[in-house]
Parts: sequence; structure tokens; C-alpha cells
Amino acid sequence: MSSIDHESGTNGKDEDPPSRPGSAAPDSAAPDSAGPDSAGPDSAGADSVGVGSADSGSSGAAQDRPWATVRSPLFWLAPVAVVAGVMCLLAGLYVGGIVAPQKNLHDFRIDLVVEDNGAVTELGKPPVRFGDQVAQGIVDGAKGRGIELRRSDRGPALDRLDTGRSYAMLVIPANFSQSVIDLAGSTVATTAPQRPTIDAFTNRRSGAYASSIATTFIDRVAVTLNERLGAQLIDQARSRLDQARVPFTGASQLALSTPVVMKATESDPLPDGAANGLSALYVTLLLVLAGFTGAMIVQSLTDGLLGFIPAEYGPLYLMRPRPPLNRLGGLAIRWWLMFVIAMLQSALYLLVLDLVGMDNPRPFELWMLSTFVITAVGILAATMMAVFGTAGLLINLVFFVVLGLPSSGGAVPLEASPKIFTWISEVAPMRPIYLGVRSVLYFDGSFASGLGRTLWETGVYLVIGLVAGYAVSVFYDRKGWHRRLPSAPRG
Repeated sequence: MSSIDHESGTNGKDEDPPSRPGSAAPDSAAPDSAGPDSAGPDSAGADSVGVGSADSGSSGAAQDRPWATVRSPLFWLAPVAVVAGVMCLLAGLYVGGIVAPQKNLHDFRIDLVVEDNGAVTELGKPPVRFGDQVAQGIVDGAKGRGIELRRSDRGPALDRLDTGRSYAMLVIPANFSQSVIDLAGSTVATTAPQRPTIDAFTNRRSGAYASSIATTFIDRVAVTLNERLGAQLIDQARSRLDQARVPFTGASQLALSTPVVMKATESDPLPDGAANGLSALYVTLLLVLAGFTGAMIVQSLTDGLLGFIPAEYGPLYLMRPRPPLNRLGGLAIRWWLMFVIAMLQSALYLLVLDLVGMDNPRPFELWMLSTFVITAVGILAATMMAVFGTAGLLINLVFFVVLGLPSSGGAVPLEASPKIFTWISEVAPMRPIYLGVRSVLYFDGSFASGLGRTLWETGVYLVIGLVAGYAVSVFYDRKGWHRRLPSAPRG
């Protein structure tokens, strides 16, 4: 991996790269006689300066400088501080995002559908609507718990659930009030009544942990609802039985104490091979790593092959001659390689996913999305390293991985993480990438389920990478800040 070396004292003039071991020093007059187009600043034909070409005083000073660097406290403290800082940031974000989901719960969307028609208890009086009473009790019980409970019609609520925009749906059916009346009168009836039922729908395609949070809330609602409605029905039944002088048996009280049945159902069950809703997260990680890590590998290999950094193979230490290639040319090569790698790696990913048995209902759509994502991430990561040099590696690590995974919402929904992760998800690319992969794998590739956001935001990252890389590379080239070492002094 290479760094950006600024030559503040050379004003962009050509320098002499060090010669390879065993090579003879060319005639010192050769550069002066060469034409301006014979070799660029990084040309392999430029003069080479041997190790012993400087005078003894300069050589001694040059030998002392590296050891002075090693003796400096900064040499030892800087890598320790950087590594410790990055790892502490990693620990704080990764663990902090999952350690207290119930405490951090906020804006967790659940729809409440009330279809109750009411029931007539006495002629000439309006029907009693227990469904509205129950609905208001559920809404009041959700306050202060981080649940965003909204009343809605069945159609829009089901559409949000089936596109991952809500996590559960509660439906109070049309016959709810009549079932409550029938159950209350069952203490003196000879037939077994139908208990009031509330339908609860969840969708694990929105995330396994999100479904678990929704189920926990539904169970809490069932307990609270039965306590309140059960006590109300027991009081009404006792009053009616006392008037009729009919004993109120323990069996009747037990039946009325838990009057409501909460019927939980998966709206669209996951197929086998979906890793309980986690396959989308792991595919997202594969795509981001392919772009981010691939850009680093391409940078290292191309720099070694082009002579910008040494190529080491075990004990071999090779420094190849440099072609007359400016910064923009080198960056364009890495961009092109990342596009080729994206197409190939996306196809290889599909092969591996098929071999391990992962469910993939839309392989071609996933291949196109994967190619687009890897290309965008790879180009942006390559631009980061071209702009910031060695520091770009650290910036890429923090931007794509350290900030990306906890803000993706793939393991724990953002609504169950501290709000800072929601803000990070507006910048870090892993959240929109995850939504797109989840949409293709679980939601039929619907734009409403997140694919539209993925294409838009990933396209923005791609454009930023291309424009910033081009502009900064041209600026560096025009300033004469070429990728080379400073000239060695001559004797």
C-alpha cells in the first residue's frame, strides 16, 4: 500500500528513482540531453542514484535519520494509539448498539386495525363497541414504551407489513364485541361461546430480532388486555348472577379471567435457507467487504507491479521500474479493475450461495445489485486512498465497517438501537445496501421495501467517488505532487 508523498521543495521537477541492485549508473548527462517527451516524472528511463552516490557526510546523516525516528516516542505511541482508538470505537459501537434494545426502543412501527361492528345489548340503544375500548387501551399501554402504534385500515397496514415498513399488525375483527357479549352471557348459557380473538401478524422478513420485539409487545398486550377486560366481565357476570340468584362458579370465573385470545400469525413465512432472516445481512457484509477489501488489494498489487512500492515475495524484495503514469491514470486503472472484479465476484458469490443452500429467489437481480454495490464501494474506497494516501485505509475501515455494521439495522433494528445509529445510517452506506439486498431476497425486489433507496444512495456514493477522485487527482498532478520519493543528493 502506498502513500502520497508531497514534494514541497522540488516544484514538480523530475527526480532520480533509486537504482535496482546490480544496475549500473547511467551517464549523468543523459537526462539533460533527453527530450521533454522521452520520459515523464515517473518514467523508468530517468536517472537512478546509487546508495553510495552521496558524499560521506550526507550518507552518515542519512543513516542517522531513520534511527532517530525509531528512538522518537511518537514512533511507538502513534500506532498503539491509533489501533487502540479504532478498536475501542469498534467495541463501543458494536456492543453499544445491541446491549439494551428494550431500553433504546423508539419509533417501532406497529399498525392497529379496528374492524369491530359493535353489538346490540338492548333494543333502541346504540351498539356497544368493545373493539374501540380495547384499541384505546392498547394505544395507551404502548405510550412510553418506544412503540409507534397507529390506527390504520387493513389494506395499507398489510402493505407496510409486507414491504418491511412496519413490524407487526394487530387486527380487532368485526365480531369482537358480539363475542364479548356472548362470553359474558355464557355463565347462564348451555352452549360454549366463541372467545373474542385479536389477530396479530408479524413478518420475520423485516428481521428476526425485530419480529422478536414485536412478539414480546403482543404478548404484553394480551396479558394487560385480559387483566382489564377479564375483571370487567367478571364484575358484570357477578352482578347479573346475583340478581338471578345463580351461584357464580369458579370455572365460570376462570373462563372470564382470560377472555381474549391473541392469535399470532406469520404474514409471509420465510422459506428454508433464509437463515431466519439473517441471510440478507451476511450478503450485505460480503458485498461491502468485496468493495472495500478489494480496493485495498488492488491498490497494493497495482502499486507493486507498477513500481510505486516494493513488491515482496517472501525473502524477495523487488522494485520494478515505474511507467510515466500520473495519479489520475493510476486511479483510473484501479477503478476499471474494481468494475471487472465486481462483475466476476458477484457471479462467484451466487455460485457459493447456491452451493451452501441459501434461498435466492432472484439470482439475476441479486447479481446486478451486487455488481453495482461492489463497484460503487470499490471506487469510493479507491478514491479515499488516492486522496488521503495511507490515512485513506483507516478512513475506509471506519466508514465502511466500523460505522456500517451497527447502523445497518440487519442484526438489531435501528428502532431498538440508540438514536445515534439512525443518524449514522443516513451517511454510512451499509444501511441502504442492506435494505436493497433484503428487498431482493425477501420482498420481491419491491422499490417500496428499500430497493429504491439503495439504488439512489449507492449511485450518489458512486458519483462522489468518481468526481472527487478525478478532481483531486488532476489537482495533485497539476501541482506536481507526483507519487515518488524525494531526490537523493548527488556527490
